Parts: sequence; structure tokens; C-alpha cells
Amino acid sequence: MEPRIEEELNLYEFVGFWKRVLINIIDSLILILPTYLLTRISVPAAESAGSAFPLFIQFVLLMAFNIFMVVRYGGTPGRLLLGARIVDENGRYPVLKQALIRDSFIIVNSFLAVVVSLNTEALSAIPSSLVNWSPLAADINVFLGWVVVVDCLFVAFTQRKRALHDLMARTYVVNKTALDRDLTGKFIA
Repeated sequence: MEPRIEEELNLYEFVGFWKRVLINIIDSLILILPTYLLTRISVPAAESAGSAFPLFIQFVLLMAFNIFMVVRYGGTPGRLLLGARIVDENGRYPVLKQALIRDSFIIVNSFLAVVVSLNTEALSAIPSSLVNWSPLAADINVFLGWVVVVDCLFVAFTQRKRALHDLMARTYVVNKTALDRDLTGKFIA
């Protein structure tokens, strides 16, 4: 039986609230240029095509990048730079299902933000059938924004510093130094 992360790690080895805030700031700074470039391509493409499809492609690319990084490397660029990793109960990087569950609030919130963005003057060629959903999407996005805030506050008040999305996905965010393992994949005790 593999060791469980809860039994093997000390409480100080789980990443806390302020380090997670810094991780998100670094992730935002790293992704600002690629996001800007994708926007410079997708908005004119959406306008000329009269379709929101290019905007949704941009959304999918950014979400896929984040999920790929979590599944393959155990964290986003900010987490990797600050020596934090996302792991499951056995200390392994999350599988695709866990990464999707973990990012579910952000995925839905970002998708709704794309729908809200359809109601801008720059995208006047988008069919009104999609634009009509924009006010409802904006209201749901405000509600989900508060859900994300509560989700993040869980980190400050749970014993192993787990956010709601960590609890849902059965994941932990830990300091990489706590994950030193031998070649069998077990924790070094």
C-alpha cells in the first residue's frame, strides 16, 4: 500500500494562502503576453468570421495549457517557479479528471467571461443569439466570482491548507521539497 500524503507530510509542508496568492500573480504575469497575443488574433478573427468560435478556441487553448501543466508537471508555471506541486493522496501528480475537477470553477467562470465579452462593440458581427446570453452570463459570473473567493478562503481555514477545489478533486498543494522520493515512487521516510 502506498503512503498517503496526509500521513507522510507535516502540516508546514502544505502550501498556504499567501504563497498561493503569489503563485497566481506569477501565473498571471507569465500568461499576460500569450493571452494578449491570442486576443489580438482571435478578436479580429471572430469579427471577420461573424462567429464567436475563435474566442472559444482561445479559451480552450488557455484552459488546456493550464490542465496540461498540472497533469504533466504537477503545477502551473508559477507553482513550478516557487517550488510547489499539486499532488493526489498518494503524492502523484493529478490525472486529467482531477485536473478538470480542480479547475472547474475557473473553467466555468472563464467560459462565462467569453460569453460576456460577446456583448462588446468590437464584436458587433457576432450573431445576436449568442450576444443575448451575455447579461445572464454576467450575473452568473458575479455569483461564481464569489464562489471562487470562498473557494480560496478555504486555504486559510483548513488544516492541510486545501481549497474547496482541492477537496473536490482530492488534491493537495505541497512544497516540492516535501516530495523527495526514491526511484520506486514512494516517499523517502
